Amino acid sequence: MSVLAACAPQAPAPAKPADTTAAKAATSAPTAQVAAQVAVATPAQAAPAQATAAPKPAEAAKPTEAAKPTAATAAIKRGGTLNMHRQNDWPSLDPHTAQASNIDISLVYDFLATVVRDPATNTWDVKPSLAESWDIPEPTTIVFKLRPNVKFHDGTDFNAEAVKWNLERMMTHPKSSAKNQTATIDTVEAPDPLTVRLKLKAPSPALFVNLSSDSNNVAGMMSPTWAQKVGDDVVAREAVGTGPFRFAEYQPSNKVTYKKFDGYWKQGADGKPLPYPDEVVVSYNADWSAALVQLRAGQLDLMWGISGKDLPTIQNNPALQHLAAPWAATMYQLSFNSQPGAKFAGDNMKKVRQAFNYALDRDSIARALGSGIGEPNYYYLVPGHIGFSDNVMKYTFQPEKAKQLLAESGFAEGIDVTIDFISRPEDQQNAQLYQQMLGAVGIRATLQPSERIAWVQKTLSGSYDFGTFQSPVRPEPDFMLSNVLSENGPSNYMNWQDEEIQGKLREARTTYDTARRQQLYEQVQNRIADEAYMGFTWRRSGMLVASKAVQNVAPGWTVPLTNSTEMWLDR
Repeated sequence: MSVLAACAPQAPAPAKPADTTAAKAATSAPTAQVAAQVAVATPAQAAPAQATAAPKPAEAAKPTEAAKPTAATAAIKRGGTLNMHRQNDWPSLDPHTAQASNIDISLVYDFLATVVRDPATNTWDVKPSLAESWDIPEPTTIVFKLRPNVKFHDGTDFNAEAVKWNLERMMTHPKSSAKNQTATIDTVEAPDPLTVRLKLKAPSPALFVNLSSDSNNVAGMMSPTWAQKVGDDVVAREAVGTGPFRFAEYQPSNKVTYKKFDGYWKQGADGKPLPYPDEVVVSYNADWSAALVQLRAGQLDLMWGISGKDLPTIQNNPALQHLAAPWAATMYQLSFNSQPGAKFAGDNMKKVRQAFNYALDRDSIARALGSGIGEPNYYYLVPGHIGFSDNVMKYTFQPEKAKQLLAESGFAEGIDVTIDFISRPEDQQNAQLYQQMLGAVGIRATLQPSERIAWVQKTLSGSYDFGTFQSPVRPEPDFMLSNVLSENGPSNYMNWQDEEIQGKLREARTTYDTARRQQLYEQVQNRIADEAYMGFTWRRSGMLVASKAVQNVAPGWTVPLTNSTEMWLDR
C-alpha cells in the first residue's frame, strides 16, 4: 500500500460561501497539520491520478511466528496490573451499539484492520489485523483472507461466519452505531472458513478505516455464539472478543477489569504469547486534574488526555512521561436543536444562530483553556483531512456583527437561552466563557449541566435548544461528517436532516477521486457554516501521560493503547 503525504491535496476552489464577511478574514499563515491522511487500499481499475505508487493487495506480517529474543527484548517484564484512567462513563460495552467510543475497547476486541503510524515519517497506513490480507479484484468487491487459529474468549473459533455475523449485525441492528460505516456494503459472503467476500453497493475508499478501531471502535469482532446465547442486555454489560485481554468485572460508573487472555493469537518479542501484563483496570474519573493527582500518587499508570493548565506539572515531574498526539485532538463545539418548534430552528432564526458564532472570541478561549496545547478552531475537518481548506466560510470574533444580526431578527433587546452541557470541569469552563461572551452581545445564557449519558439522551431526543459538546478527531472525514450529520449518525445532536449535505456525503464516500472528495467536503462545510446549526470554537491537542514504569507505549489515533499488547510494566 502506498503511503500518502500528511497534507491535504490541492482541490478545485469551493463554491462562494453564502456569507463571505468572515471568510475574507482568513489568515494566510500556514496551518499546522493535525490529522495526517491515512493511505487507503485502492483497486487498480480505480486508481486516482494522485496515487504515488501502484496499489497492491495488503498483506500482514506473520506475528504468529515467534521473534527471537535479543538484548533489547531481554529487559521485557511479564506480569503486573496496568491502571488506566477513563474520563467518560461507559455507555455500553457493546461496540456495535455504543453511542460513543470506549478507549479500552481494543483491550478486549480485535478488528479486521488497524491504522498504524510510522513515527519516522509521521505517516499513517491501514494494515491487516484479524484479516491477514485483502484484495480488491474490482472496485465493488473486497476479499479478506482471515488469520487462522484465532479464538474468541469463550473458546469458539474466529472465522468467516463470525465476521459475516458481526458485519450484518452492524448493518442491521436497530441500535447500531455502525450503519454509516457499513453503508456501502451490499452483501457479506463466507465461501470458506478463512475467506470473506464483500459485495459493495459502490466503491468505498473509507471502508478499511471504518473497519479498524479508529471509527469509534464500532467494528469490534465479538463472539456470535456467546452474543446469541445471552442477548443484547448482557452484551452491553460484558464483552467477549478475541483481544489480548478478556472481560473480568464491570462496575458501572467506577471501573472495568480485564484479565490476560492466555489464548491470544499474537506473540511478543520474547517469543511468548502476548500480552505482557496480567491485567488492566480502567477507572472512571470525569475530572482530569483529579486523575492526574492519582497518577502522581501511583494509583494510576496512564492517562489519555490532560487539561492544558496541568502540562507544566507533568513536564516538571521526572516520574512521568508525556507523548504528544496532535492527531488525537479534541474539538469543542456548539449545537442547536433543528427540530420544528425548537427555539432556534428554521430559516427565521438562522441569523440568530450565526450571531452566536460571531460573538465568541476563539483565540481568547483557546489561550485561556488550552494553556499551550489549544488553538482556535473554525471547521469540523482539521488540517490534514481530505476536505480541509481555509477557503471555507468561518466565523471570526465580530461582536458588532452579532448584535446587528440579532437586531435584524427582531431581538435588538437581546434573547434568553439555556446552555445544556456535560457536567465535566472542562465543559463547565467552556460554558462559562461562552456565557460571558454571549452576554456581551445581548444573549443572556443560563447554564444547565447534566451527566454525560443523560445529556446525550436529551440532545438526541431533541429536548433542548442550545448545547455545547466536544468530539474527537478521527482519521476518515466520511466518518467525521456522517457521525454528526447523517440520519443514522449516533452523534447527530442537532437532529439535522439536510438532503443537500446527505447527497454530497453519499457521493464523497463512493469515489476514489481525491480532488472530487475534497471539493464535496468543502461544499458540505460551507453549508454547515451558513446554516449554523453547528459551531466550532477551539481544539486541544491529544496527550498521553504515563508513569515511567510503562514501557513501549505509543499513542494510537483514537485510543491510548492501540499497541496495548506490546506494552509492559517495568516494576
